[in-house]
Amino acid sequence: MTDKVVVIKSVEGKVESKEVVSGDIHEVVKQVVQRALSEWEPMFSDFVVIRDKYEVSLKLPLKPEEFERYKKFGLRKTPDGYAVFDVPVYLISYDNEWRGDDYVDKKVYLVSLYVNDQVLSEMEEWAAEATKESPPAQGLLEVTEEELKELEEELAKESESKTRGRRRKK
Repeated sequence: MTDKVVVIKSVEGKVESKEVVSGDIHEVVKQVVQRALSEWEPMFSDFVVIRDKYEVSLKLPLKPEEFERYKKFGLRKTPDGYAVFDVPVYLISYDNEWRGDDYVDKKVYLVSLYVNDQVLSEMEEWAAEATKESPPAQGLLEVTEEELKELEEELAKESESKTRGRRRKK
């Protein structure tokens, strides 16, 4: 079955390109993986393909062709009059790095089904957010080894003096 599939490329927090193509989503994913492989630098980055899903809600009623298209994605009806289903989303990360304990994706492709322009916009936000660098933690202090030892010694002295003080009171 031919679907409309969206392919979004995000680089460092910005959508660099987006296209809607026709084809089987799984075949499109394989094609995009090949494209990403040609851009990948194995000496500097991991290559990761993650399969996820994205919940979509559409106001009922659906057109017959929409019903046929989305029924294979767990289509269900909500009490408040919406059709809800989960579209597959593939995130292909090919330029990334570890920064301390954080894993940062710098370049990714996001591949999913095209549902409508609203969902496309949400997918663009997802792709951009995936490659956006987190701001440095606010309010945290950097402490040298020497300062850490001094703090530990001070805490040990405080703890020791409190223990002695309790013993004297008895």
